[in-house]
Amino acid sequence: MTFALRERVALSAETNACCLTNFVPVQLSEPTPQSLTLDLTAYLAATAICVRSGATDNEAFARTLTDARHKFSSFGVPPSVIRARQLVFFPRLDDISLVDGKFTVAEPQQPHLQLFDNFNDLNPKDISARHQSIERVADDCLEEMYADIDEAPDDLIHVTSSGYLAPSPVQRLAARRGWLRTTVTHGYHMGCYGGFSAIRMAHGFLASAQLGVTPPKERVDIVHTEILSAHHEVDELSSQNIVSMTLFADGFIKYSVATEDHLRSRGLAGLKILAYTEHLLADSADAETLAPGPTRFRIYISIMTPVFIKAAVTDLVQDLMRRAGLDFERERHRLMFAIHPGGPKVVEHIQSKLKLDDDQVAFSKAVLLENGNMSSATVPHILKSIVEEPSVPFGSRVIAIGFGPGLTMTGLLMQKI
Repeated sequence: MTFALRERVALSAETNACCLTNFVPVQLSEPTPQSLTLDLTAYLAATAICVRSGATDNEAFARTLTDARHKFSSFGVPPSVIRARQLVFFPRLDDISLVDGKFTVAEPQQPHLQLFDNFNDLNPKDISARHQSIERVADDCLEEMYADIDEAPDDLIHVTSSGYLAPSPVQRLAARRGWLRTTVTHGYHMGCYGGFSAIRMAHGFLASAQLGVTPPKERVDIVHTEILSAHHEVDELSSQNIVSMTLFADGFIKYSVATEDHLRSRGLAGLKILAYTEHLLADSADAETLAPGPTRFRIYISIMTPVFIKAAVTDLVQDLMRRAGLDFERERHRLMFAIHPGGPKVVEHIQSKLKLDDDQVAFSKAVLLENGNMSSATVPHILKSIVEEPSVPFGSRVIAIGFGPGLTMTGLLMQKI
């Protein structure tokens, strides 16, 4: 890099930094209480297992139900950790009744919400049919996100790990809106850290524009459509499947990565990006996997995952702070954290390892409690809470931490402005 170019890069970064702003979540269904999802899913699992095995007598069903409830009690995420979750493909409260200890569930009226070929037998549709349903939900979500927005973003990045379609829902949205000069990019299959990679892409797009490599840009939109409820398999009572069905939730959110000038000219609050880092963790490749099966994506998370994360997090955070010319030990108790709550113990492990106070990780725990694990959409929800919280003063530094397949750990250092 020549001296002139290096000087230009430094001046550009100094005078017009990139910022996260305008977080807009979307709710497509009422959150379902966790206690109900545990009870009803165990009941549906027992029903499906009895149908598959040909068991028709009440005693066989009672035994199967007792076993299912025991497994959900042992492996499921309890209501003390997750209070409620948005589950687009879970029965609506109005469609559920409980009489004499027996659930009655009405099939959804909308065809795209029907995940079973035969609802009475709970015979699941294949993954291709489920993706058609995912496409409809994603389309509805994007239309709601952009209902009052006419100004096209310069770039549009779609993040998901729960459904892949070509053309994608965001390409269809841009075409419908006539945003034919908006560049669409896809950040897929990275699991819960997908938003970090999207932010890095957006930062690069804006930096390229500031250097004159690409046309001028002010705003890159990032949209997350995570529809994990489309991948439930109610008749499998493995510990992994029960964890997946009771931990993961649907999450939808849009936000923008924009120049600091863009924010200030519109009077917007946000988070200025100061540094980014990403580490691949040794000997952990099989600790978290996601692969397509006949009817759903199969998600596996090893019980060792929190251990790998705890062992690596100090190095990640110290590296991140060094990149911004800061010392973690000196700044430790002045930082706010947005930690992806990948499971009930992840935030606690990181809090313990980094010696953080409860208030420093409170937003991460609160988002898990109120929403569940929304995969890549989770950290943006946490950042939204921090931006909008008056008790977090402007100028506060925020560290976001995510992880996903690889195992990959990512860190983002920001400042509230």
